[in-house]
Amino acid sequence: MDQGLADLNRAAEQLWLAAQPDWPTLSVEVLPEVGSTNAHALAMGRDGARDPVVVTAWRQTAGRGRAGRQWDAQPGQTLTVSLALPLRLAEVPGGGSALSLAVGLWTAQALDKLRSGAGAHALQLKWPNDLWVDDRKLAGILIEAIQGPALAPEQRWVVIGLGLNLAGTPAALQRERTDAATGLGLALTPGQAMVAVVPALLQGLQQFEHTGFSPLRQAYAARDALLGRHVALWKHMQAPLGGATASDAEGLARGVDDHGALLVDDGRGTLIPWSIGEVSVRPRPHPL
Repeated sequence: MDQGLADLNRAAEQLWLAAQPDWPTLSVEVLPEVGSTNAHALAMGRDGARDPVVVTAWRQTAGRGRAGRQWDAQPGQTLTVSLALPLRLAEVPGGGSALSLAVGLWTAQALDKLRSGAGAHALQLKWPNDLWVDDRKLAGILIEAIQGPALAPEQRWVVIGLGLNLAGTPAALQRERTDAATGLGLALTPGQAMVAVVPALLQGLQQFEHTGFSPLRQAYAARDALLGRHVALWKHMQAPLGGATASDAEGLARGVDDHGALLVDDGRGTLIPWSIGEVSVRPRPHPL
């Protein structure tokens, strides 16, 4: 653990120094162990925090994905980090739904800069909150927001959580209902990954509050793992393993709209928007 904490502390200092010109009030907190970096950051907001903060931990014991599903992280093999800050989220078209897609895009772009010489395929984005490589999950994003007591009425304390697999993780350890998790395929420490990703998020957030997701839509489409594929959708937010329960809807994924909603062709020529918080999506296999 000592070596791992030293790596994260070095990265925290590097990140803090690099952020000072644009984010002078940013702080970076490194914890040996925490239940959930998102829960820790949310608690800071409830206690009156108003300045942006990055929270990371060597070991996370109670990580959460969408709908409260458990997300396991192995120390040294996973980056678990949360970025929390005040945002006028309600004024952005699509709100947190659109933000989740934007964060996925910024993360993929940052990581692909590291992978450009490795001969790897570009990272893909699986709506609404996952990064994929070769149809397997690489990372998950969890956006949460509360009304912090120290914030203006129009602001929310927004926590952006990222769990990034740096090494292959056995399927038994990845209990969230997804395809088997995979690793980044680069010799990166959690600290090195944090230094690569968090500055990209900070840079993107400077514009997102004013422009929303619309300017990012084309770049997202280029990485859309579901585009043109047959998908099944479940309104209760948790697709059963193996598709044992009948889906609520099926159709062809036709991209996302300016608000971050998934557009699904119902087979009769109508595009139906599905919003984050309503569905889980699992692509059917490509036809032979």
